[in-house]
Amino acid sequence: MMADFNLLHYPTLDRQQRLQRQWRMLGMGAGLGAALAGSVLTAWSWQIDSLRDQTRVLQSQLAEHKRLDKERQQRLAKNQEVQKISAQLVQLQVHQQAWGLLHSGLMEVAPGDGLRLQRLQVEAGRIDLQGHAPQAKAIAHVAQHLSERWGVSLSLQSLEAHPAGEGAQSVSFAWHASWAALADGAVPVIVGKP
Repeated sequence: MMADFNLLHYPTLDRQQRLQRQWRMLGMGAGLGAALAGSVLTAWSWQIDSLRDQTRVLQSQLAEHKRLDKERQQRLAKNQEVQKISAQLVQLQVHQQAWGLLHSGLMEVAPGDGLRLQRLQVEAGRIDLQGHAPQAKAIAHVAQHLSERWGVSLSLQSLEAHPAGEGAQSVSFAWHASWAALADGAVPVIVGKP
């Protein structure tokens, strides 16, 4: 008998079955690869969505921090401006009190002793006063009272005696003092009779 001829193992059938197995394996491999690729793409998509959500959250937090920082800087600038104005107001108040003290001292002390002030100049905290008095003793007395009242020492810069007629005599004087409270960096103030 023929040992090579077996209907169950027909060579063409064997090739067809092998080809079918290869196609099945290829189909299963392609399906498994597609499923694996789909699951990887799905996982990546979830990760990308998660990263986008985190990016949105971080961007909103960054925007909030920028807004809060801008508000803080605006408050800081406003506080600095208020402090600057407050310091200017304190300086202005001290300056105004010094001028009030200067004025009241001149109005109360000087006329009682017969002094007539002719010129007042204040420049950068330096006071120059010029005037006339009936006698030198009155000048020393008024200088002492004004120095005590103002808390600054008046120094006599010049003293000149002038005959006033009919045996009377008048004395012209010039005082100088440094008074820091009157220093404001402004233009010199000169008050005098022409």
